[in-house]
Amino acid sequence: MNKPPLVTSVSLPKEHAKLWRKERMEIMRFCARYLRIQMRYKIRREVTRLYNRRAKSEFTIVTTRFKGEEYDKLHCVAATLRVSVSLLIYGLIKLWQKPTRRAMQRFFAINYAGITPIWNRTAGFLRERLVFSRIDPPIKPPPTKTLSTT
Repeated sequence: MNKPPLVTSVSLPKEHAKLWRKERMEIMRFCARYLRIQMRYKIRREVTRLYNRRAKSEFTIVTTRFKGEEYDKLHCVAATLRVSVSLLIYGLIKLWQKPTRRAMQRFFAINYAGITPIWNRTAGFLRERLVFSRIDPPIKPPPTKTLSTT
């Protein structure tokens, strides 16, 4: 059974918002690569959340639909690094804009697992896991030789 998409909003510079609206599905195909890059950074603690206000542009709010698993992956990394999901989306768009990055093939998939939490008046325990799996590229058959008919 297909679950309905999650409807939320992201804050983006206007020029990036146009790209996000038009190319969201294609941009999200780069999510595994981008999250792997982000997970090279240290876990941030005892700091406030970072937002994408570094761009010197006017911002707009974009209503966005995510599959539940897409949003869970983004939110897991955002919460751990204490950044906003909007900042991750902004970085993902910037990565997608680089032609050399778009030309690269994608060889990783992400598996997100949220483990049943303990969450009550006396304790809060939540465990999330992101696992990146290497996907082998399809094997190309060797070029066929043409037989000469002389």
